Amino acid sequence: MNKSLLLVLWGMVSALWGQNSILNTKHNLSVSGPGTLTSTEETEVCIFCHASHQGSAAAPLWNRSANTTTYTMYGSPSMTSTSSQPGTVSRLCLSCHDGTVALGMVLNRVDPIAFPVGMDKIPPGYRSNLSDNLADDHPLHLSGHPNGAELNCTGCHDSHGGPGMTSRPLECTSCHDAHDDTWGHFLKVNPVQGGVCLLCHNKTNWTTSSHKTSNATWNGSGPDPWPYTDWTTTSDNACFNCHVPHGSSSQYWLLKSSAEEDNCLVCHNGNVAQNIQSDLMKASTHPVENYTAIHTPDEDPLTMVTHVECTDCHNPHQVNDGSGAAPAIRGSERGVPGLDKNGSPVQPAVNEYEICLKCHDHDLPSIPTYVPRRDNTGSIRLDFAETNASYHPVFGVGKNPDVPTLLSPWTENSIMYCTDCHSSDTGGTGSAPNGPHGSAYAPLLKKQLNFTDHQSENSSLYAACYDCHDRNMIVNKNGGSGFKEHRKHVVGEKAACTTCHDPHGSVNNTHLINFNTDYVSPNRDGELRWEDRGNHRGACYLKCHGEDHHPESY
Repeated sequence: MNKSLLLVLWGMVSALWGQNSILNTKHNLSVSGPGTLTSTEETEVCIFCHASHQGSAAAPLWNRSANTTTYTMYGSPSMTSTSSQPGTVSRLCLSCHDGTVALGMVLNRVDPIAFPVGMDKIPPGYRSNLSDNLADDHPLHLSGHPNGAELNCTGCHDSHGGPGMTSRPLECTSCHDAHDDTWGHFLKVNPVQGGVCLLCHNKTNWTTSSHKTSNATWNGSGPDPWPYTDWTTTSDNACFNCHVPHGSSSQYWLLKSSAEEDNCLVCHNGNVAQNIQSDLMKASTHPVENYTAIHTPDEDPLTMVTHVECTDCHNPHQVNDGSGAAPAIRGSERGVPGLDKNGSPVQPAVNEYEICLKCHDHDLPSIPTYVPRRDNTGSIRLDFAETNASYHPVFGVGKNPDVPTLLSPWTENSIMYCTDCHSSDTGGTGSAPNGPHGSAYAPLLKKQLNFTDHQSENSSLYAACYDCHDRNMIVNKNGGSGFKEHRKHVVGEKAACTTCHDPHGSVNNTHLINFNTDYVSPNRDGELRWEDRGNHRGACYLKCHGEDHHPESY
């Protein structure tokens, strides 16, 4: 007997009687096996895969017929390699695990080994029955094996060995050892905290992400966020928070749920993490539920199909609770592509507004126009441009050196986030989340802002403006705001703040002047404009609240 055959036999003996005996695993299909799939008569253990004689050359002492099934393989828009048909080694496993071949169909027996009626194959519905559709399973036998920044090919497994064998194609045995169930599911290494996945996948910033480090636990309410593991923290579940290697419900990326947002909301419903789900049910939201299988990690902001998903703003492999200073991104926004203030794609975004501009660089047909303007750029990016006559300071410090209404800590040198205005109306209250997930006030405003005239001024009606600008100075009779007619317009004429001011910016006028054409029209000479005459002085050439200004100066 040659040396290699002796090693094989010794391996079989070790599997049977060693420290981690196969006798106590589901791969013991004999009458003594502990699983639900066991023979009604066979006492031998190894015979279901191996035979000392009359075996096949497909593997050492192999005892099963060749598998010739044609499989549907996994693929995704972001794959840089192709998952071809399973290799020889994987087909050995699939001779049982595709559910098409009887478990007792072995080469050295004339008749199949007997099993209970209906249990002679792995039944449909068992997670171990992968079927002939492997599109919902981790890809196998990759061609053009990638070695990108987030793939560590030196961690790939040899079919029968350990890490470091990059020349072998990915097989079932890259992750599983059929003879050793030490770590469960016959995995070769401890899967806790993503141990198996991280041998090959080297995700950027993963080690400092919340999904890697958080010790958050499930409070027992709602659906179990981790139905496929016994681990009880976000950190321990790691990759399994969102992904499953076999039997995924999604079209791409082996996600647990087919609707992308459900992979997030099973935890972010207040039962494990902050309750984002409640914000998404408010009157004004980013409607993530309206889109499925549109978002891709590598999409081009300039050409992508209109949509919004959680992963458009958050990279689950990189997010953490780090803070930031405007305009820089916060930890929750790390690793997300965007569009810079010049209209060029950036990967990753370094400023929060770049993530917003990825969609809001232009007017989207699904977003209503709240205020028709005298001057309309058609682009929020252009509204904030630092070449404009005025703008709210999102891209950089504003141009007006004298804004007496500002409330502390705001100053003329401040820079602000988009989310200083557009955020949850309950954000910062207890454990309620911040961010533009949903609000009671459209368009996704942190506080109420009325856009229509003829309503009596009060602190709630224009709360979004009064959050930064002193209401008392604006409605004071003495014109403490620098514009003595504020009280006349807002209180007396019941004009909304947005009737005269464009909160994003004005290309041609200082002080964010850009009239709402629902209420402001040309005067008798056809003029509709405002003239800045300096030192809190100006003139209006227009018609509003029933009066013709030709001009009206102050």
